[in-house]
Amino acid sequence: MYNDILSELLPVEKPLLADRIEKMNVSLQKGFSELKWNSQNIDPFIKNAMLVVTDVNELVIKMKDNVKKILNLMKDWEEPLFERKMRPSIPDDLMQTHDSLIMPRLEDIRNQGKEIHKALKDTFDHIKPDKKSAIWADYVAYVNSLVIEGITNSIIKSMSFLSDQINIPYNKHHGNPPIFDIRVDLHEREVIFDPTIETNYKGNGIKDILQKVVDDFISISGLMVRLDTSMGDYLVEIKDQFVLFGAFQTFSQNFKDIQEATKEFINQYKDKEFLWKETLSESFQTFLNTGDDPKEQKHVKINDDGEEEIDETFNWMAVKVLDGVATRRPTLEVFDETITSLNRTREDINTLKQSVDIGWLRINATPLIKELQNTISDWINCYTSFLFNNCVKEVQNIEAFIEEVATGIKVLP
Repeated sequence: MYNDILSELLPVEKPLLADRIEKMNVSLQKGFSELKWNSQNIDPFIKNAMLVVTDVNELVIKMKDNVKKILNLMKDWEEPLFERKMRPSIPDDLMQTHDSLIMPRLEDIRNQGKEIHKALKDTFDHIKPDKKSAIWADYVAYVNSLVIEGITNSIIKSMSFLSDQINIPYNKHHGNPPIFDIRVDLHEREVIFDPTIETNYKGNGIKDILQKVVDDFISISGLMVRLDTSMGDYLVEIKDQFVLFGAFQTFSQNFKDIQEATKEFINQYKDKEFLWKETLSESFQTFLNTGDDPKEQKHVKINDDGEEEIDETFNWMAVKVLDGVATRRPTLEVFDETITSLNRTREDINTLKQSVDIGWLRINATPLIKELQNTISDWINCYTSFLFNNCVKEVQNIEAFIEEVATGIKVLP
């Protein structure tokens, strides 16, 4: 027992029991220098020595047990503070679920922090050192370092777990379903995710939500009052822990990977961006302006003197036939090419997947696809209806002109 006491005590623990260890050595000194097992009065010596050694041993056990209790309490903190559901969730729903789960966990940690204070006080009450002494301050600093390490380990465990959950290869390897279910839609002539992947002013972006979860992890450092000052928290020490930088860096890199993946997803719509970046009326008018206007062309005839002169008859007929008809327009071949291209775009849109999983995100593209389907239909209808209506108007004018000629010219040109 004597040897166990001396071998088990840490350098920071031994000074707290120095007087008792000295008393123990004194009580055992006769056994080393004077007495033998067959000496008279050996029994009183053994009884007294056992009392002294047992007293010291019990204090050592008490110190060690309290440290074990503290370590065991903090071991519970290593259970990740984020729980992943095996089905995709709308971001707001996920955050509500997380809040409902994290609050009791944080309250448990707060209460366990109080138990750690009680364990340290229990050691103090049994050893009864000078509270202002350097040896007690050193021991408190030692236990304080254990708490800092425990908080750091708990944050790393939660960060590592969360980092795995947002790691694209990890999810693919384990066949995990997505965490978030989000939409992709059109907003102010931009294809955007709803909610956004990045932070936003509402604070409900995917990055916002994950940052709130990470903040919950770090909040552990503020739940327990410091052991060394009996006031304040451990936030400053935790922020200075180098090992945490690596965990945060891994988390950031995994999030950057999903940012790149979602950008690539948006890029698949690049060839269709004219549908939302251009207004139909302006684009169609620009298209019409690429054609020639026959009204601007000179129509001449050869007069009796063999000279060219403006064909007023043709101009008069043109006014009748082309009244209300859009005359500046591309050729029918150009119209056909454009309408064919728009129809191909519509076919492409119809083949787009309504739902796509990108790593740990499920993208609901239905709102965007429906919007694009309606928009491309408007574009095709604009081009085809123009040809039909323009042609009908021209035919109506021709019929009216023929009828006018058949009944006699009413107004001389």
